[in-house]
Amino acid sequence: MTINDLHGKRRKRSESTRRMVVAAMLSAITAVLVFTPIGMILLPPPLPAVTTVHIPVILAALVEGPVVGMTVGLVFGLCSLIRAWESGMVGLTLFFRNPLVSVLPRLLIPLTALGIYLLWKKLFRSRSIVSQIGAGVAAAFGTLTNTVGCLGMILLLYGKDLNELLNGIIAAGGADSAYSDRAAAWLVAAVGLPNGIAEMIVAAILVPVLKAAVDALQRRSGRKTAGFAQKERSK
Repeated sequence: MTINDLHGKRRKRSESTRRMVVAAMLSAITAVLVFTPIGMILLPPPLPAVTTVHIPVILAALVEGPVVGMTVGLVFGLCSLIRAWESGMVGLTLFFRNPLVSVLPRLLIPLTALGIYLLWKKLFRSRSIVSQIGAGVAAAFGTLTNTVGCLGMILLLYGKDLNELLNGIIAAGGADSAYSDRAAAWLVAAVGLPNGIAEMIVAAILVPVLKAAVDALQRRSGRKTAGFAQKERSK
């Protein structure tokens, strides 16, 4: 075995250790955001409160790649599942007791965000502020995946039951049938649209700032083992 082989094995071990540490750290942050009020940003009325729980998932994917991103996304989904069962909440939160609603869409967040980011970097080769704009765009699409995925699964799995329930309520108010036929979709849109837009804006602002800080820290540390994003940038 040559010296280069030894260096190569040592580098791989170092990279694996770093990925595990980053995954554990961001997973812990995700759990804290899910189970405490820290994960909510209260905006001035009438703007809705927005969640930031998905931001560590997106950051994990952009910094360390799809495996770490999906690991943190899985933690996000499992924490949402546990919280839905233990909190006794009402409303749309009840549907998050189904893993297809609470877990599956969260596994797609890092894949969407990373795919958009890598596509952006192919279209714009600049390493300056353009890369940070790409991180913002990727964060917005990752957030959109979370919103559309969760609410879409609710409509797909429970749309009929939810519609029947709402029809009984709407009938008392004399609403016309055109509205009643789409009651579930209207409710989901009314809840998801303002929150989804607000969360996309917040993620598009925060993720590039956090990613720039992580990239600067890695450069300052002088590590020989670059993160996923740095490797992709060098290609």
